[in-house]
Amino acid sequence: METLPVSERALGRVVEHYVDTRTRGFALVSTRHAVRAIRAAMPRLDLSDRQLADMVADIAVRRGHGVAFDLEN
Repeated sequence: METLPVSERALGRVVEHYVDTRTRGFALVSTRHAVRAIRAAMPRLDLSDRQLADMVADIAVRRGHGVAFDLEN
């Protein structure tokens, strides 16, 4: 399967949407659940799971949410 280029801006919007829709009423954003959901929507991303989890954590923290760093190596 070929890896398609995805702009950082487009990916950022997807991650922001995930964080915004998953944190209503919840205290933490799970990096494991976020990576799984974003990979399901965008399976050909050219990022490691760790890079994607770091992006999720960065956006979640900037939006005032806690982060569960539960991504397994």
